[in-house]
Amino acid sequence: MKFKMTMLNIKSEFMKLAKDRSTTSTEQAAKVVSNMKSELSAATPIDTGLARSSWSVDNVGPVFNVRNSVPYIERLNAGSSEQAPARFIERIALKYGTPLGTIVDVDR
Repeated sequence: MKFKMTMLNIKSEFMKLAKDRSTTSTEQAAKVVSNMKSELSAATPIDTGLARSSWSVDNVGPVFNVRNSVPYIERLNAGSSEQAPARFIERIALKYGTPLGTIVDVDR
């Protein structure tokens, strides 16, 4: 028994499948990044709560940037508080995979 199948517009069908897969991948990545942000927030030392509440996620295309805008986050990450170990940001980020770039980048 032979089976023959002819498909028209196969390129557009594959493009639809790729788009669906891309959307699913982006949604999954967003969930992972949200979990990482929650873990970073919970691990951030707390005095006034500003640093803990300042975590944000920027999504630019396929790239997610997790940020904390308080000027003293670098000192907290260096271990200035007994509430979190030094480099707690890197420790948490590395649990979620291999970074494509810098884990901690300080804006000056």
